[in-house]
Amino acid sequence: MKKMIGLALWLVALLVPFRYAILDSTDLVQPDGTVENMKGLLSFVAVVVLFFVGYALVDSSKKQATGEAHGH
Repeated sequence: MKKMIGLALWLVALLVPFRYAILDSTDLVQPDGTVENMKGLLSFVAVVVLFFVGYALVDSSKKQATGEAHGH
């Protein structure tokens, strides 16, 4: 179940719009001449969080090796 949730989070992360996260300065210039890219920052943070949480869920869903093998 964890693996399916993790894969779904990866899919959602890929659906987050990257238009504002990539340098798109034409729509970002405010009337006073400043540039604000809050949408880009939020998109980037959302993608990073979704990827890492998805990875943690997929990785934790793997069966742990039991026995004497320690990988040395």
